[in-house]
Amino acid sequence: MNNNINYIKKKFAILVVSCDKYSDLWDPFFELFFKFWPDCPFNIYLLSNYKITNYQKVKTINIGEDISWSDNLYKGLNLLKEDYVFLLLEDLFFIDFVNTDKILNLFKLALSINVCYLRFRPDPKPDKKYNELIGVVSKGTVYRATSAVCIWEKEILSKLLKTNETAWDFEIIGSVRSDEYDNFFSTWEKYFYLTNGCIKGKWQRGVIKKLNSLGIQIDLNNREIMTLKETITFFFRSLYFRLFLGMFPAKYRKRFRDFIINLKKK
Repeated sequence: MNNNINYIKKKFAILVVSCDKYSDLWDPFFELFFKFWPDCPFNIYLLSNYKITNYQKVKTINIGEDISWSDNLYKGLNLLKEDYVFLLLEDLFFIDFVNTDKILNLFKLALSINVCYLRFRPDPKPDKKYNELIGVVSKGTVYRATSAVCIWEKEILSKLLKTNETAWDFEIIGSVRSDEYDNFFSTWEKYFYLTNGCIKGKWQRGVIKKLNSLGIQIDLNNREIMTLKETITFFFRSLYFRLFLGMFPAKYRKRFRDFIINLKKK
C-alpha cells in the first residue's frame, strides 16, 4: 500500500451532506470547521441543490432537485473522483481541535485493510478487537451503518443507498443491508468532537449558547428553537436509548435492531 501523503489525500474526500433548506447552517458549520481543523489536507465538498458556498476551500456539488437524503447523496457520490468519502452533516458543529496526524494514520490504516466503513465515534463500541486503534463492527449490530463522522468506500455506500430514505432510515434499515459486507470497523476512542445543532430542523437550545461561546452568532430568523418540552423529551429518549443499548451484549444486538425496525413499520 502506498503510504505517500499525497496519495492518501487523493484517495479521500470530505463530503458535507446538506441541501438548500439548510443553507443557513453553512456559515456556522464552516467557520467552526476551519477554526478547529485548519490544516485539513483533503478536498472538501458541500452537497447542495442549487445554492453554492462562498468558502474558497470548499467545492460545491449541485445535484438539482431535492428528492431525499439518499437520492441526493447517491447523485453526489457519482460526481466525486475520490474512492473514499468521509461523511459529515451540516448540523454537526466542531467544538474542539482535530489532530490531523492521528486522522491521517487512521486513513492510512483504512486503505491498508480495504475498509468498507470506519466510524470515528465508538457509539456503540466495536465488539471485536482488530488492533489498538480500531475494532470490528459485526454483522447484526445496531447502527452498523451511520450517516456521519465515518469513512465509506464510495462504491459500497452507493450500493447500500436506496431511494427516498432519510439519514435516520439509512442508519437503521441500511444497517441491515450492510450485513452483506465485511470490513466494517469503528475506532475505540473519539477523534472528532462535535455537537448536534438541530433536531428535526429546530435548533437545540443548549447548542446556541455553546456556539455563541465559540464566537458564532446564530440568525434565529431562519429556523425555530426547540421548545422546552421537546428538549426534555429528546434528552430522556436519548438517555434511555444509550443506557438500554449499552446493557446489551453484542450477541443480542441483532434482536434489538430487528425490534426497532418492526416498530418503524407499524
